[in-house]
Amino acid sequence: MDSVKKIKIMYGPCSDRVFGFIYENENEDKKNRKAVILCHGYNSCQADLEYMAQALANEGYLALTIDFRGGGTRVISMGKTTDMSLKTEVEDVCGAVEFINRTRGGQFDKLYLYGESQGGLVSLLTAAMLGDKIAGLLLLYPALCIPDDMSKVTIPEGENHHLMGMDISQKYLDEVPKFAVYEMIKNFGGSMTIAHGDNDRIVNISYSQRLYDQQKALGRDVTFDVFENEDHGFSPIGCARWSQIVLNRLKGE
Repeated sequence: MDSVKKIKIMYGPCSDRVFGFIYENENEDKKNRKAVILCHGYNSCQADLEYMAQALANEGYLALTIDFRGGGTRVISMGKTTDMSLKTEVEDVCGAVEFINRTRGGQFDKLYLYGESQGGLVSLLTAAMLGDKIAGLLLLYPALCIPDDMSKVTIPEGENHHLMGMDISQKYLDEVPKFAVYEMIKNFGGSMTIAHGDNDRIVNISYSQRLYDQQKALGRDVTFDVFENEDHGFSPIGCARWSQIVLNRLKGE
């Protein structure tokens, strides 16, 4: 771990900065390696993904974590939670893709998106838009339930809605129906690695099962690991197993 360097980065306009960190192993060749952009979940932050970024960098991969603007109460990026939506988070990931290509161009040959929960949904949406710029997706309990869940929420005019520890606004609700993710992702030809706990009380495992079934029927390179007795937010044992699945997947491609 001593050889892993953590570098703070930022991009975007001065009044609307996105902050994050690059993790890389200084002892590894900076060519012909894979890069991974890691996306945190709703009301989470990039610090919650450090365990995965460190594991990736320790194996020689280039890892970039970002804090979504308004994506949680602990993020270091600018923006209010009431200004956050799936659309703004997709924009932030697209900005991260542009940043890593601009600043580390020629230092990696494949780029992957990693996402947990809402970050998994955002990764799917971004990959559907960027196509072959993304080699593959690494998804932990992706929150494909969000369109269904948000269809049941009503926010009185001029007010906000307190959800899972933070406030969201009508902006969040208004922009959810624009994303028909199962239809959008049909045209993505990259690999897909999915894991989900069978005791998930936030995102039912059936959403990931549907995604896996769809991709398999399309003849895509997709894997799906079910974690018994794991909830939304894996135990240390579950996280260790998931980290190994991710590393094995990247080594095999």
